[in-house]
Amino acid sequence: MTLPLLFTFDGQARSGKGTIVHAVKRSLQLRNIKTMLIDAGQVFRVLVVSAQRHGVDVDSADAIDEFLADDQMLEETRIFVKQVYHMEHADRDALLYTQEVGVDSAKIGARPKAQEFKDNLLRKWLHDAATEGYRVVLIDGRALEEVGGMLESEGLCRFRAGFYFICEPSVGARRMLGFSDRSYDELSDAEKQEVDSLTGQIIQRNRSDSERAVHPIIPPSGAPIFVLPALDFEPRNTGRDMLIVDTSADMTKDQMVQPIVKVFAKCTDL
Repeated sequence: MTLPLLFTFDGQARSGKGTIVHAVKRSLQLRNIKTMLIDAGQVFRVLVVSAQRHGVDVDSADAIDEFLADDQMLEETRIFVKQVYHMEHADRDALLYTQEVGVDSAKIGARPKAQEFKDNLLRKWLHDAATEGYRVVLIDGRALEEVGGMLESEGLCRFRAGFYFICEPSVGARRMLGFSDRSYDELSDAEKQEVDSLTGQIIQRNRSDSERAVHPIIPPSGAPIFVLPALDFEPRNTGRDMLIVDTSADMTKDQMVQPIVKVFAKCTDL
């Protein structure tokens, strides 16, 4: 059985990694490379909704821990994860990708048992990928350098490369709100208030994620930094490549995703 090659897409909130990883998946599939995409961050969003449905106070660490220690509730959540996977895209986004769920997912993700729940799902999915003949697995999430190393050490994959994305919070906020075609100064006062509010949330999310005790979200040590849309990088095709990618420049979606897609086109071991 050939182990799949693992590529991780990690980094700060609203840095564009989700958009980029989906573009990479499409590009690999067009080359007939059997590719699995795992959204690890979505697991925490599912946990948030599951906790809310069970009346858990997500502002209380003790209440979260009690919920995560309940085997029956975790089994229900595992079933819910499967159900979410089969939802229509619009329904899944409406359920999971609200600002409230995003904020609360950071609270859930800070708890050790939530990380354990997510890691166990990743182990299962990597095992399934190898069994089903997937050549490449892409994981979109947070704090994945440590997780990817763990999965490789357990013989579930070959951790090929990790991309860590950073972005100026106000730029990420404008993109999320649909204002990327205008500078901050060109926005109306009401639009600026929206951007400022979301920028504050992103800053707080990044701070909380970087300071948490379990799987803190930090950039890979010593990794080179590239500022998109420029990306003068040649993959080694041996060992593991780690990159920090800055998406803060004003650019189109195509300008943001194509440099990463081209990196994968240069990987001769795919």
